[in-house]
This record gives sequence, structure tokens and C-alpha cells, in this order.
Amino acid sequence: MGRILLETVAAFGVAVGFGILFNIKGKTLLVSGIGGAIGWFVYKVTGNYMNFSEGAAFFTAGIMFSVYCEVSARVFMIPATIPSACALIVLVPGYGVYRTIYEFILKNYREAGMALTETLTVAGALALSLVFVTSIFRNFNLTKFLREKFNINLRN
Repeated sequence: MGRILLETVAAFGVAVGFGILFNIKGKTLLVSGIGGAIGWFVYKVTGNYMNFSEGAAFFTAGIMFSVYCEVSARVFMIPATIPSACALIVLVPGYGVYRTIYEFILKNYREAGMALTETLTVAGALALSLVFVTSIFRNFNLTKFLREKFNINLRN
């Protein structure tokens, strides 16, 4: 578990570093870093301790960080795409793409096909989770819900 926590802190740093690279400042940078850390933590826990398949672990992680980013966007009045993009970069299957190309270069077509399938599964799971959460939040007014149910006003 200690390794997962260390990797989670590193994921926070990666998301923040990506945000700095694209000139994101202030609270948005912190929100982005936390989103990246949440995504990585959920991915590792679901993959290692809950025995989810790789695609399901990435889908679950995508759902969790997307919900966090959408809620944070409404609370802090920032565009949801900024923290989502920074948090997503942590989970992008770059090694899978590298492995696919590497196996093709070595003419190991069977291994390349398997790596390509895994990479497309992960990328599809991430994309599907983002679309799923975003479409729900586009049809759900958090401010109105909190005001009506809990008498909380986010505008002030």
C-alpha cells in the first residue's frame, strides 16, 4: 500500500507539472493535481486489490476523476476541461503505444496486436468514462440541486 501512496503523490506531481507546462495557475492547478492523484489511486486499487481487468480499472478511474473534475469545476467556477485534461494525462496509455510500435518494428506481429488491443481497450475505457460523466453533468444542475436540497448557495 505504501508504493501505491507514493505513486499517487507522483501522479499528483505529474498532473501539476502538466498544468504548469500549459500555464495553469492557482486553485485550478491544485484541483488538476488532485484529480490526477484520484485517478491513479483508483486505478491502482481497483487493479491490484479488487482484481478488475485493466480496461475496467481504467474505466473506474476515469469515472472517479471525471466526477471530481466536474464537481470541482462547478464549485470553483472553472472550465471542467482544464482539470480533466491534466488529470487524464496521468492515465494515458503511452507505454502501450510504445510497446505496440516496438513490437511492430521487431516484426513480432502477434505481440504487437495484443499490445494494440490492450492499448485501444484502455483508451476506449478512458474516453467512454469521460463521455459518460460529462453527458450526465451537462444534464444536471449542481448549483440548483444543492440550493433546493441542502440550502447551499455556491454563487456567493
